[in-house]
Amino acid sequence: MRLLTAVLLITPALIPAAAAGAAQDPAPIRGPLVQAAPTTKRLAVVMIQNGSTEEKQAQLADTAYARNLFLGTADSLASWTDAVTRGLLRFTAAGEGVYLAPPNAALAAGAGDTTKCYSEQARVTAQDHLAGLGVAWDSLAVVFDTGACDWGGLGQVPGRVTWFPPRPSLAAVVHEVGHNHGYPHETRRDCPGNVVSSCKAAGYSGNSPMGSGGAGRGYSSPELLHSGWLQAAWHRDVTAPGAWTLQPLYAPASLSGPRVLEIRASATLRYLVELRARGAVDTAVDKPGVRVYAVAVSGGTPDYRNAYMINPTRSGDPRHVPAGTVLTDAANKLVIRVRAATAASARVEVSATGAKPSPSPSASLSPSPSATPSAPPSASPTGTVGATPTGTPAAVAAPAATPEVSLLSTTQQVSGVLIGGAAVALVAVGGFALLGVRNSGRRRPRRQPR
Repeated sequence: MRLLTAVLLITPALIPAAAAGAAQDPAPIRGPLVQAAPTTKRLAVVMIQNGSTEEKQAQLADTAYARNLFLGTADSLASWTDAVTRGLLRFTAAGEGVYLAPPNAALAAGAGDTTKCYSEQARVTAQDHLAGLGVAWDSLAVVFDTGACDWGGLGQVPGRVTWFPPRPSLAAVVHEVGHNHGYPHETRRDCPGNVVSSCKAAGYSGNSPMGSGGAGRGYSSPELLHSGWLQAAWHRDVTAPGAWTLQPLYAPASLSGPRVLEIRASATLRYLVELRARGAVDTAVDKPGVRVYAVAVSGGTPDYRNAYMINPTRSGDPRHVPAGTVLTDAANKLVIRVRAATAASARVEVSATGAKPSPSPSASLSPSPSATPSAPPSASPTGTVGATPTGTPAAVAAPAATPEVSLLSTTQQVSGVLIGGAAVALVAVGGFALLGVRNSGRRRPRRQPR
């Protein structure tokens, strides 16, 4: 049987049938959205002179390349971060910014050792060198001959230190610094047949540097919300039916209107809807369209950092949800329709199942029941307005606890599909793909005093 439109079953309670027919572009309901204060971080890049080949020795001596990559006025970590955060986070040079340092005795003794990664010795070398010079810093990038290290970049999650091989790319740099912000690798779930009961963890989202999207894409809406980098005027807290015209997430600041819908499904589950289109930040987005994320909530606090992308498209493309897509929760009377999506805007409607849709609805087939665990409905002061569900859904498990500081590595390929990633394990818990971090025998970095 051929599907005429994409249909995805999702299971939270949200909209009662009696509430259908709300006004267009409802005013935002302000939830606990927190916007970060502008912050400037002093960045030090330490290039350790431990190259094992002439090529690596030359790369580790190329301070101009490192200065342009990390602190340059264009195509750098500094310029990229300023654009993505709208000036809420800026990197400036710690002292001279880029430093050459000899390896300490422990790192030098490990030269040629193919059995061990000496990232900890490299970190100590870099920090001792800066301390000896009296340089104060907030963020540290350690560039060295990584030898036996089986990664293309490493970052504390969260933390202040990143590690790179002698010639890192901008994609690798913004990815590892993203780990410092507290972001794990961003994942997605593919749904064969467009039914969520068949959804399976399917690698990375492709929608963020943290999801193998490279530096040609900004951080996703859950990542911006985690860090407080989304303006309150661009956020809509959805607890009732309505229709919204979304601007692209990284549209010029002069454009008004919502950019992210946060749909309160229940006390333990929310959905984020965003529009991505090619622009000054999203230079690599070749298919403008809507993206949808699932976010676990624990104790009233959304766990944005562990959100995962829902991918209902038949094509398997994880980077957009086409116009005409209908996301339906038959059990709990929730429908999300993507009415239109272009590079300029998207029209998204939230309504109750059984309610009369707005004119010219997309044709769809009646979805089959979903076996995916769902969140129980509940009342809250800000409102998770929901009909009584049919049956008793299981609660969505809260995310696993994250260590205060841990290491997360990245394979050599950070733009395109990541393959390997020995330090990363996907674990399905209560319907959520959670990222478990293990250190592959490497020492855990200590939290450094400021």
